[in-house]
Amino acid sequence: MKVSCTLTKLDNGRWQSRHSGSPLGTVEVFGSSREEALTKMRDELQYRIELCPCSGVSGDTVVLEVTQQLESRL
Repeated sequence: MKVSCTLTKLDNGRWQSRHSGSPLGTVEVFGSSREEALTKMRDELQYRIELCPCSGVSGDTVVLEVTQQLESRL
């Protein structure tokens, strides 16, 4: 399952990844690196697919599509 997310480098040096607009709901995670934020996002979305019957989505594997990468956020 391909899922889009945005990735933003915050002013404090941390990274934010955000997903919204699918049956999986809105997800926002933070990490100390770009890779950590994307890993947390992938893991949370995978959890929602596998363990949350409310998502209405069945056993697919999450593939992230980063749609926007910003270098800073005000």
